[in-house]
Amino acid sequence: MIVFHSFSINFNIAYLSAGPRFAKIRHFIIGLIIAIASTVGPTSLASAQPIASEQTLTAAFLYNFLKFTEWPDDAFDSEVTICTSIKPEFEELDAILGRIAQNKPVSIRRIAYNESLNSCQLLFLPREEGIQHIHEWLSAAAGKPILTVSNVNDFLDAGGMIQLNNDGKNLSFSINLKYARRAGIKFNAQLLQIARQVRGR
Repeated sequence: MIVFHSFSINFNIAYLSAGPRFAKIRHFIIGLIIAIASTVGPTSLASAQPIASEQTLTAAFLYNFLKFTEWPDDAFDSEVTICTSIKPEFEELDAILGRIAQNKPVSIRRIAYNESLNSCQLLFLPREEGIQHIHEWLSAAAGKPILTVSNVNDFLDAGGMIQLNNDGKNLSFSINLKYARRAGIKFNAQLLQIARQVRGR
């Protein structure tokens, strides 16, 4: 059992158990959860069932989105960059720093509201930003090869590409292909198959 700080939510990843071809992704996420949790707080390994904060799992999902997404060839420089807002603090994301995705090291950039999105390949907009700011962030990202992700409800309706869904027990995700296509972004077929919902097929 991995206990993350004093506030722990029991998230399982049962939705990834769709057969042996997804075992690699499933095992990777479990391993990354363990790695992230161990970098930010005390852990106790008593069983194989992960108990981790929503932010820990969100960081694991964001990293996997980097690995199973295809951007236009000219979208990268020497790094692949996750951008997110300055607040709330998201220390768990730092465990991804320097890991490899798209054959490049991952960098983390925390940006203020209305700051330039240049160099961002993935933009994570936490629900704490508020829907009005999220709409404005999405407007700023429109037309750019930036994968937009959020855990706010109705994010796909607002123009986002991937919405993280939390039902209190499981963390899953839904995809809107329409907005991804407009940005020249494609998703790996395995990612599409394990998504809870895919719009715009």
